[in-house]
Amino acid sequence: MKGTLAAAAILVCAFASTAGSKGPQPAKLRKINVVALDAQGQPVTGLTSADFQLFEDGKPRDIAFFRFTGDRARLAKPGPHEYSNRAGAAFHATVVLIDLLTARIMSDAMVGREVSDSLKNLESSEGLYLYIMTSRGELYPIHPLPEPDTEAPPGAEPWTRNIASMLQTALNGLIGLKPVDDRDIKYRFDLTSNALRDLGARMALVSGRKNLVWVTHGIPLVGFSLSTQSRLDFTKPLRWLCEELEQAQIVVYTVDQSAAGAGAAVGTYSVESLEEYTGITGGRSFSSDSAGDAIRKARSDSRGNYEIAYYPAVLNSDWKHHKIRVTCGRKEVRLQTEQGFYAVSPPVSQAALVPIAFHTRELPVEVEAAVHSPFDATDIGLRASVSPDPIDKPLVDVHIDGADLLPRPTRDPEAGKVSVAFVSYGDGKQQASPPILVSLTPEQFAAAAQGEIGLREAIPIAPAIRRVRVIVFDAALGAVGSVTIPIQH
Repeated sequence: MKGTLAAAAILVCAFASTAGSKGPQPAKLRKINVVALDAQGQPVTGLTSADFQLFEDGKPRDIAFFRFTGDRARLAKPGPHEYSNRAGAAFHATVVLIDLLTARIMSDAMVGREVSDSLKNLESSEGLYLYIMTSRGELYPIHPLPEPDTEAPPGAEPWTRNIASMLQTALNGLIGLKPVDDRDIKYRFDLTSNALRDLGARMALVSGRKNLVWVTHGIPLVGFSLSTQSRLDFTKPLRWLCEELEQAQIVVYTVDQSAAGAGAAVGTYSVESLEEYTGITGGRSFSSDSAGDAIRKARSDSRGNYEIAYYPAVLNSDWKHHKIRVTCGRKEVRLQTEQGFYAVSPPVSQAALVPIAFHTRELPVEVEAAVHSPFDATDIGLRASVSPDPIDKPLVDVHIDGADLLPRPTRDPEAGKVSVAFVSYGDGKQQASPPILVSLTPEQFAAAAQGEIGLREAIPIAPAIRRVRVIVFDAALGAVGSVTIPIQH
């Protein structure tokens, strides 16, 4: 979406549940990603919610929502001048982060050779991005995610074909003496956390599950700080960061890299902190010299991913750990998911990593993020088209896949809302028209369970407008779908 926002017409549609339970309300719906693999480690498709059981702290919980995200179900074939956010294969984003801040020996041989060998022969580099965390905690892009308010470029020749020279050039300029302050545990923890949060904010603009492959030594959770002259414990802030990543559906794969080879880092200070990242987000831990395996596993896991949502027990924000266990009735299926979560205080929002600049009073944070995202969101399937009406005011026809919405009525009558926003892009200053409020009829509500929901709305499209993006947001489920329609005047 090159250019600035020119106008925004917002249609908000509310699914209001009339049925609610009395007494204390359950906790907010919680989503987890579950990977199903066979004995050979290949993705298993075709499973249903009946194949799974979910337990929280040993007690079974009902599955409130279930869908397979490894390869999104495609909608009906788009008609003439119609656009769909599921017209092609499912998009899965994997970001590789090479960590020079925590490296014990600043050597290009340690980080460059294996990553280059792992990436250069990939048949497809679509959805694959690469950054370096410098010795000063800055993110250096090799192949970065598209910037907000830009249009994601179409797939072309794999950029990884030239990865060796790209990485070597970058490392030649970045590797050197580390700052003296890096011996201070607080300095290293703060820089690392800020970099991961910055990268997480960029990844949060991609809908659904995302993978972060972090080649690192990690950082100790407890140690003596030279700056404060005291012993510090970073367990709580690290867990808070992990919960933020998990809520944004960022799954972390750690590679405990060591210049001395595989096994050299076993039992060192990094292991405990890295286990927190993988255990809370549902990722995997790898030993030294396994970056290639981690990248392949992350991408393969995305193809076997199921999204499951349930209502947790009513919990106090007391920082206690709550175990999550998911089982499958098919014995040949092996599952990979998060091991539990911490009831942090205050609770972490799903939109915690969305940049603060996108937080407005007019739109939910998740919708605002979708407005600026370089990608169309595919959590909710959409088809849409624009056609002029007899009075020369264009009509936008939208078809929403009802299977991607949380079944209504919900257990929380205040949470059952779905918003639809029409956002126009072009040249000039950003402007927003007043919201247009619409309530779905009982017939439209019933259509959500039967198939697609159809909406039609007339919106103003000025001559400068070049694109219109339709955004659907299910507040109760925390799911977003969007499709961008090019406008030809």
